[in-house]
Amino acid sequence: MPMIENVFKFPVWAWHIEISSKCMLKCPRCPRTENPSSSINKELELEFFLKNFPSIFVHKFVEKIMFCGNDGDPIYSKDLIKVIEYFKKIKPSIEITIITNGSYRKNNWWIDLSNVLDYNDTVIFSIDGYDDESNNLYRVNSNWDSIELGITTLVSHSKCKTVWAVIPFSFNQDKLDLMQSKAESLGMTGFQITYSNKFDGQYMIDNKDHLKPNDQFISAPGQYSRQYTDLSKNSRSNTQVNRLILNHKKIMINKIKPKCINGDGYGLFINSLGEFYPCCWIASRYNSNSNWSTLGKKFNIRQQSLMSVLIDDLWDNTALFTESAECQSKCAT
Repeated sequence: MPMIENVFKFPVWAWHIEISSKCMLKCPRCPRTENPSSSINKELELEFFLKNFPSIFVHKFVEKIMFCGNDGDPIYSKDLIKVIEYFKKIKPSIEITIITNGSYRKNNWWIDLSNVLDYNDTVIFSIDGYDDESNNLYRVNSNWDSIELGITTLVSHSKCKTVWAVIPFSFNQDKLDLMQSKAESLGMTGFQITYSNKFDGQYMIDNKDHLKPNDQFISAPGQYSRQYTDLSKNSRSNTQVNRLILNHKKIMINKIKPKCINGDGYGLFINSLGEFYPCCWIASRYNSNSNWSTLGKKFNIRQQSLMSVLIDDLWDNTALFTESAECQSKCAT
């Protein structure tokens, strides 16, 4: 294979991949619950990655991969561990992040995952309660015992970071200190508060959203801000990714500074169907993203190569970004 040159329309060092759109939970703010008519249960198999992420491309360009779904949870993918192992064999320094609810996997599976993760990697557990009953108020159908099993197995068998991530709701906003203490007692390395603004929608009861917390726990419109507390006192970061972001020439289109073009977002997004999007926000299955959905279907990597998508001249069309409501809310300066 000839040497791959950096001729891509986007920085390609960070990727956000929905390896599975399958999930056991029924969270009320998830697209699976809000828009069930178009919900899917698919996954990307190992062969997809072997074909589209060849070793020369990964070794030269890719620094970080986050496995997280708009619809699903990566731990329900049958090939997740094999895929991580594939990337680690090519580039041991690659940073793997997994975002999961953590429910229902057995001890042996967590041990197998531990064996392919190292100090470069992070597993983020999305936990919004302080016991099984409270966690099920939002993470409906979650299982507390299996979540704790996943955390304790990773803590005892791997050097990876483990982070407890909570969204403040009305039922947990006064329990955040308790939840952080539980994270510390489990030996986790980080505690993250994710401030949402997805309230006052279809879940209002008597003109009141029963999940809505106090205003101090709600982010600005269109934004999802975070507060991170390092519990390990041994903070680690991927300096190579930080260096690439810092040195990349910043591009602004009108008043939009697209994170996808500047390489400082979550990463370029591929969903469980193999559709490519510049980010996960525009890939969500809501009517506001109908134009992006059309492009996603056009750039289906199961039907064409990832390389051809990344160099397509369509991405030079700045109107794609300036006319998008999601781009304006997430990437406005």
